[in-house]
Amino acid sequence: SMTPAPVTENRSIGIGLLITAMFTMTAMDAAVKWAVADYSLQQVNFIRSIAAIAVLTPLLWKNGGLRALHTTRPWGHVWRASLMLIISYTWFYALGRMKLADIGAIVMVSPLMITALSAPLLGEKVGLRRWIAVGIGFAGMLTIVRPGAGVFQPVALLAVTVAFGYALLILSNRANRAKESLAALTYYPLIGIFIVSGALTPLDWTQPTAGAWTAMVFIGVCAGIGHVCLTLAFRYASPPVLAPLEYTGLIWAILFGYWFFDELPDQWTVVGMVMIAS
Repeated sequence: SMTPAPVTENRSIGIGLLITAMFTMTAMDAAVKWAVADYSLQQVNFIRSIAAIAVLTPLLWKNGGLRALHTTRPWGHVWRASLMLIISYTWFYALGRMKLADIGAIVMVSPLMITALSAPLLGEKVGLRRWIAVGIGFAGMLTIVRPGAGVFQPVALLAVTVAFGYALLILSNRANRAKESLAALTYYPLIGIFIVSGALTPLDWTQPTAGAWTAMVFIGVCAGIGHVCLTLAFRYASPPVLAPLEYTGLIWAILFGYWFFDELPDQWTVVGMVMIAS
């Protein structure tokens, strides 16, 4: 039959999965921030990709093993893997140089970019009210980035780049969901990171301490779990229900920043956060 299998709508499961995803991904960010202080970006990415692939392998077998990786659109996956490489290197670099709460808040404009880009790229309708909301959110981002102010960090532009790349990745998830398996959409970007980071790692390898090994494996496990929870959440509940819950990540970013790095967001970051979340 032509009709796809019905997706069970279960809001509470979707909401639970999304909150779990935001928690694990923010915990991952905190671990990345700690690890990139002493280890190269490619080393952290390499070990992370191995751990994430290990976590996702059961998902692959459940989806039919290597058959699930069969694809009719190899270039689509090359594009997604390239996007993921740019995102993860840019993200890890910026995490090492910005407050957790600041970078977390800037990346939160990603849902707004998804809304704005879904009109031209996917042909979905975006009404006036949504455009106004997107406008307020972007103003909130500018309040945090403050391009004109003396505190402006060029690194903040990298965070904006990550938000844009992430938006493109999510839109390609949506565009490919009927044609490609969950395993293929999740796996190929990781394989891309594994190959490129593996090639670069010998250039600058530092033998990790036990704590650093733990942190890097933890990063991969969180990435794997977070990604699966995030993807599954959208199968149980619709984007409008889930999108606001992405902002729970900001709460964790403020708490982890304070607990582990003695950081507190300044008043402008708080104002910007409120504008974005509203």
